[in-house]
Amino acid sequence: MKPGFKSIAEVIEFAAMREEEARRFYTKLAQQTGDPFMKNIFMDFAREEEKHRDTLENLDSRGLERIFDHILEPVNDLHLAEDAPEIPALGELDFKDALILAMKREDKSHHLYSLLAEMSEDETVSLLFIGLAREEAHHRLRIERAYKALYHPAEI
Repeated sequence: MKPGFKSIAEVIEFAAMREEEARRFYTKLAQQTGDPFMKNIFMDFAREEEKHRDTLENLDSRGLERIFDHILEPVNDLHLAEDAPEIPALGELDFKDALILAMKREDKSHHLYSLLAEMSEDETVSLLFIGLAREEAHHRLRIERAYKALYHPAEI
């Protein structure tokens, strides 16, 4: 197991904390916009992160099974997050910049969980991190698809 994580419970607590941070991030984005469409999109993202946090905090065998199921699912990567410019999370953002900020956040979470999976010496913990990384990759893909549909429709 990675130094710093002494149990699966600590891993789950860490992941739940990350989901709560993501929920607050999307809620803040929703509050920063005056556009009702953007507000609804980011509140949807916040509710999704809240569900993930709740799932982790109340994790049972079905929840673990759902996370482990993501390990086998292929996840496309449009590589938009890594190619997009850095956007400061200050002030009111237009929708394009908010989507970039969101996809970059999901991309960073994906890379963090992937790194933790690689560093883990415990196979079960490693699989848990791989499953969490895949969930973050799915989030990123959802945002990348919306971004591409809105800002690069000719490439679809």
